[in-house]
Amino acid sequence: MDLTQINFASATKYSLMDFEKAKLEFLEFTQSIHNDEDRNQFYEWMRDVVLPEFWKTPRIGHHPEEGDKMLEIIAGDIRSQIPLDAILKSETIVYPTVGEDASLKPSNTVHVDAFLYDEDGEEALVQEGLLCRNYCGDCGSRNIEEINIITHSCSKARLRNIFNMLPSLVGKTLIDIGSRIGAVLWGAYCYSHAAKIVGVEINADLCSLQRAVVEKFRLADRITVLEGDMCGLAETIKTGDVVILNNVFDWFMAPDLQVKMWQFLRATLSPGALLVTIPSLETSLEVLDTGIDLNTWVRPFPSANEGQVTSNDDMDFDEVETSEVSLYQILET
Repeated sequence: MDLTQINFASATKYSLMDFEKAKLEFLEFTQSIHNDEDRNQFYEWMRDVVLPEFWKTPRIGHHPEEGDKMLEIIAGDIRSQIPLDAILKSETIVYPTVGEDASLKPSNTVHVDAFLYDEDGEEALVQEGLLCRNYCGDCGSRNIEEINIITHSCSKARLRNIFNMLPSLVGKTLIDIGSRIGAVLWGAYCYSHAAKIVGVEINADLCSLQRAVVEKFRLADRITVLEGDMCGLAETIKTGDVVILNNVFDWFMAPDLQVKMWQFLRATLSPGALLVTIPSLETSLEVLDTGIDLNTWVRPFPSANEGQVTSNDDMDFDEVETSEVSLYQILET
């Protein structure tokens, strides 16, 4: 029996039943199976077929809090495995020499992964003495300045907003380039119905980390992690209905190599595909000599939740979490 083919009208009828009545009718039904062997087979079928299908079906459309809880559990698991700054020994951080982050350097910057530590988590680090928000501009004086905090992952709140911005991903393929600790992959699993979720990551240790999470939380039905340089995975990247680029190049390679990466994407992404970037393409490309004319490559794509009424309490939160997120569609060539 294919559980995805259950008649929607029938499912809706039963969804209107309250919890206590549903329990009672279920128990009465099971008792109507008079043969003990048949009743045991029914229970085994529920255990082996029905429940696994239920748990791997995205439910975020109806109960967003379920996705929130799952992401927090995954974040806690990852926090226990990696350094506080979420930078592995096998990684090389390249401080930007162009663009808005060109003034940042090790002396005035710390790395705090926003997926692993939200505002409350960051404050807890400060209280524990593990994170300082200020630094001395010239040692020994009172010239104290606020330190720059850099994240290489989307926060859980930003992930939820990204998938609210996107149209339905039922049956679609989503690709995250530079997937690192997998934040976008876990967000896509919890907050969308994307059929195929692919992480592309060049660092072997980060790939191992992601695959361990996939196995531990039984996410392999929709998530695949590919190790390697994206330029060697062109055929896979072409299949992406949605491609996400979150601060993917600036902190990991020199400008001349960034140019090659953007030119590869310009030549590879399929027409019609949606492209989510943080920061905007305009910001990323304005300091690089890529030769890319954005007007002939992409068009701004309207957010799926554009025009929705937002409460005053949520307005500042939404503006912060969506302010740097840009959504485009690849044009026909």
